[in-house]
Amino acid sequence: MQKKHNDDKLLTTYYNARDYFETHKKNIYIGLTVLVVVIAGVILYFNKKSANEDNAAVALSKVQNAYDMQDFKTAMNGDSLGSFKGLIYIVNEYGSTPSGELAKILLANCYYYSKDYGNAERLYKDYGGNNEILKAAALAGVAAVLETNGNFPDAAKQYEKAADVNKELANNDEYLYYAIRNYSKANDQENVKRVIKELKADYPKSQYVAQAEKYKV
Repeated sequence: MQKKHNDDKLLTTYYNARDYFETHKKNIYIGLTVLVVVIAGVILYFNKKSANEDNAAVALSKVQNAYDMQDFKTAMNGDSLGSFKGLIYIVNEYGSTPSGELAKILLANCYYYSKDYGNAERLYKDYGGNNEILKAAALAGVAAVLETNGNFPDAAKQYEKAADVNKELANNDEYLYYAIRNYSKANDQENVKRVIKELKADYPKSQYVAQAEKYKV
């Protein structure tokens, strides 16, 4: 009797499910179609994202030599023969990829060394990647522009921010030294002494410890 009872329950469940499907099959098919489209869209998105990063990395590798040679015009615009694209193209096309974000910092550097400080600052501030080395470099880049423009107090604060991104970064002692230099230019001896103390405490073996002493009055 128990088996018959179970069989009846299974049949009832089956017929209820069939009836539900027949009644709602249009909506079910639409739902399945939407699900397939969403899954396909996600796959295409990540495939495109991966392809963009690959393209950006290849393009960036071709620019690197011109940048290292300080041929900033070629690095920015590509070579005259058209054999490779420049940093401006890479940033415009792939700026949101990791390699595109690196290209953004390199392009900002090119603008800075070409004395185009407005575009340099704009790109330093536009950095949106997760690489802490580049994040600190972007903050230091903004600080360099501020220093060049004579805004020494804000430049000093910005260099300190760069040194605070991650205490393990190799350039932190240099950033603190630049902060000291700018506080000195701003005649802010209180902060000069404070940051010298921090430099000595956190990076006692740094070459900048001895150099920073000249700014202390």
